[in-house]
Amino acid sequence: MFSVARAGFALAVLATLSGCASTPAATTNAAAAVPPPPPPPYVGLAEGALGSSLAPGARSAANNAELAALASGERKTWRGDDGSYGYVAPAAGGGDCRDFTHTVYVNGRPQVGSGKACRVGEGWKLSG
Repeated sequence: MFSVARAGFALAVLATLSGCASTPAATTNAAAAVPPPPPPPYVGLAEGALGSSLAPGARSAANNAELAALASGERKTWRGDDGSYGYVAPAAGGGDCRDFTHTVYVNGRPQVGSGKACRVGEGWKLSG
């Protein structure tokens, strides 16, 4: 009977110690789950020569339309507060990279640019 008491005591000690050992491991795993950094801001054709005659607000609207078109694969339009407007037309297809054209109208005159953007993590980056 003495050995049964010892075995019961040993099991109680092991159960207590195993409970203590699992607590730090759970804390360590929770601390290791750090979310990835956000993607860098997209810099598109509107930020370059194509958008050089656009006001800052219109340039931002054009840049946002590029992002929306790349993400959806559908044509997106935009209008600036300075009277400029335009549209972004992605090429058919999918995958990690998309070809697209961006047409900008300033004073009724069209300017057309084309580019290719590739997915980088959660965002997009203009290639070339």
